[in-house]
Amino acid sequence: FQGFLAVETVNHVLVDTSLVPTLPINLNVSFPHLRCDQVSADAVDFVGEGQPNASFIMHKLDLDVLGAPTDGAPVFGEKDCGPCFEAASHFPDLCCNTCPELQQAYFSAHLHFHDIAPTAPQCAKTVGCRMSGTAKVSRIGGNLHVALGKSRLDSHGKLVHKFKMSHVKDGFNTSHTIHQLDFGDPVQGLQSPLSHTSKFTKVGSLMFHYYIKLVPTIFSGRAGTFHTYQYSVTEHHRNTLTADAQLAGLPGVFFIYEFTPFLVQKTERDVPLSHFLISICAIIGGVFTVAGLVDSALYTGFRGLREKTDMKHQL
Repeated sequence: FQGFLAVETVNHVLVDTSLVPTLPINLNVSFPHLRCDQVSADAVDFVGEGQPNASFIMHKLDLDVLGAPTDGAPVFGEKDCGPCFEAASHFPDLCCNTCPELQQAYFSAHLHFHDIAPTAPQCAKTVGCRMSGTAKVSRIGGNLHVALGKSRLDSHGKLVHKFKMSHVKDGFNTSHTIHQLDFGDPVQGLQSPLSHTSKFTKVGSLMFHYYIKLVPTIFSGRAGTFHTYQYSVTEHHRNTLTADAQLAGLPGVFFIYEFTPFLVQKTERDVPLSHFLISICAIIGGVFTVAGLVDSALYTGFRGLREKTDMKHQL
């Protein structure tokens, strides 16, 4: 009976001729050591040009030193004058009411900001950042990345990131946890290799590359038909901060994806009622057959034993 209730999944591999124009990317990633104003999410195609038709619905959530969500409200008001700690000896009249102001003061004074950031009250509620949402991009090879600085398109359509080199002289810690990464419509039970994975580093300004092979998949089941993607992934990372404190790349997390020419069709198929009835008949028939064999064996044995007993009495 359990076999009758089970759903059978049938797989077919075809050449992909679908004309789906967009690729939804569902991303949920957190950075325990980067503030939300330090990073941005963007998409570019395989030649490095920005995708003007891409739409982003990304929400940023501030994280405290323990990685818990916080409202990010400033500790000091507009009329207050927050301390600049060690930088105050260089700028006695400067007020550091926010974490970016404190960071800029330390960089201007050529001090190491990462030493004070974990304990400074200005930064207690804005130590990390969690980004979640959906990006809809053109269905061509490219990459989605969360990287240093604010991005914009130049006059040639290239995506450039704007930032100050002084902000990364102490390193740009790109440690991260990927809570979710899937492509297309979400389907329950479909594996996502990168979901719930973490990468941590203590030094440097690392560039993480995740090379993703997307397999278009059409899943048809009781809940409807979904256009989704299965994928495999390989990972590579390197330090972009050179020995003389120069950048040889853009630190961040890059999801580089390309499509396979094949399409997988997954179809849920219920076991027909006729199969269930045939199985029941086979079971009943088997029971009667076994019962007949047992009865025949017992009858033959009992009959033989009775004949031997009668022969002894006659003798």
